[in-house]
Amino acid sequence: MAARPARGRWLGLAALALALSPLIMLAIAPPPAPPTPPVLWEPAPADGTTPAPASPEEQAAPPPAAPEAARSAVPSLDQRVAAPAPERWSGTPACPREKISGGQYNRCLFEATRTSEQALEAELSNAFTVIEARADLQGAQRARWRTMLDEAQSRFLLYRNFDCQSVAPFEGPRGIGNFEQRALCLIEANTRRAGELRARYGRPPAPPGAGALAQGPRDRPGTWTHAVPPLAE
Repeated sequence: MAARPARGRWLGLAALALALSPLIMLAIAPPPAPPTPPVLWEPAPADGTTPAPASPEEQAAPPPAAPEAARSAVPSLDQRVAAPAPERWSGTPACPREKISGGQYNRCLFEATRTSEQALEAELSNAFTVIEARADLQGAQRARWRTMLDEAQSRFLLYRNFDCQSVAPFEGPRGIGNFEQRALCLIEANTRRAGELRARYGRPPAPPGAGALAQGPRDRPGTWTHAVPPLAE
């Protein structure tokens, strides 16, 4: 009867050893070797010989550091962030800041803005005249063209006003609320838009006889230029 409990104990120990055998094998197994890095492709020498493969020590070595001159040529992130941005609105040739200042400078900017507005309106009116002179198009086509150009101009003005009123003042050196930045933005936008309209539409064709009228009246034989009483007989 005593043999049965002893046999049961041996069976329990065998089952426990079988369950713990994977852990024991992992504990006594040697550590795995580090993976071998891939060998980069190298061009074959010019003499046709095959280069010897690099050793594992050479493959595992870190790449050589860049020269000091090359590292100093590349700006760091702190240097790129700290670098000041160039001034966006530095002035206009019509109102040089180094020659006039104060109230005269603001007055000059106001006059330059109004002049650029007038030039833009003149180019838009010229574009409408060019469209109306297109005799090869039907009246409905010309009317549709004028309507679309007028709509495009209205959307340009919406963008220009919002950009120059709300965005440009932030880009100046003295912060928001600066009249100078708004005026310079308006002058640049008007000048650029006027140049685009001039390049796209040119000048309207001159009507017949316009060249002769531009040169003034011409002398014609046998005609009177002033009313005079008839000669008395």
